[in-house]
Amino acid sequence: MDISYLLFLQHLREVTGGYLDSLAVTLSTYGEVLPALLVLSVLYWCIDKRLGQYLLMGWGYNRLANGFAKITVCAYRPWIRDARVQPLPSVISAATGYSFPSGHTCNATSIYGGLALRRELSKPLRIGLVLIVVLIGFSRNWVGVHTPQDVLVSLVVGVVLMLAAQRTMQMIDEHPERDVIVTCLAAAGGIALMLYATYKTYPMDYDAAGNLVVDPMKMAVDSFKNAGWTAGIFVGWLAERRLVNFSSEGTLEQRLCRGVWGVLGLLVVYNPVTNVVRAIIPSGAGASVACFLQAVYIVYAVPALITYFETKKTKQEAETLPEAA
Repeated sequence: MDISYLLFLQHLREVTGGYLDSLAVTLSTYGEVLPALLVLSVLYWCIDKRLGQYLLMGWGYNRLANGFAKITVCAYRPWIRDARVQPLPSVISAATGYSFPSGHTCNATSIYGGLALRRELSKPLRIGLVLIVVLIGFSRNWVGVHTPQDVLVSLVVGVVLMLAAQRTMQMIDEHPERDVIVTCLAAAGGIALMLYATYKTYPMDYDAAGNLVVDPMKMAVDSFKNAGWTAGIFVGWLAERRLVNFSSEGTLEQRLCRGVWGVLGLLVVYNPVTNVVRAIIPSGAGASVACFLQAVYIVYAVPALITYFETKKTKQEAETLPEAA
């Protein structure tokens, strides 16, 4: 039935002359990791620190869950299961590895779905955010790289884990000393995922050309990435709580400044720095360390720099006031 649904959407693509294809591809990109990290970072640094912490925690939970599910179910992509399914050429190169559950939907649910769960936001805004999640998930079906169950399961699990992130924040408010326990559990989850990805068995099916349908090594590396991001989020969160305690409050000029240099730094950390780390440290370990550093940069390093430079500027301005008078 899932293949029939994808073939129906494929038929619609054909009869409409691909009119909606570019829109679907664009929507799909909003569920990728880099856009997710950029949105999470700006919310955390410039808009609302607590909201950003909640979203980052939930995203970390979802990356772990997505990693465990992918290498447990080991579901092949739709076009591997049925050659009649023909995904759009522009997205097939990035749709590697196993199909279930959808990582793009996981990212969208963590951010836009997580925001939609916040009752303090207006109802029209929350409805719009839900629509974004639905459209991103549907776009993965439209372009032919995921089945409906890939999307639906990722969406349901994503919502459950975002509610778990809300509960985590509430528990820490009631018992601040448990932040260490939460961090240790998240790190332990990452370690468990890496060990599981390393030692489990994978399907070893080959295509007509004699190539592995899905390379187990790549799937293990992807799991190491998820573990690195999650550990980095929680370790950075604990360090920021204990050592920095920055505030996202500030003037519009301050917020814009944080966003600009923070994002530029993230782009450097995400690509050149990550490439250097992976060149020095091979295989999954390098991927995990690189993703750990990306998360620590977002959650701890930038807040620490914000606090240092803005406090320094405030002191300098206070010292010059008597002279100006």
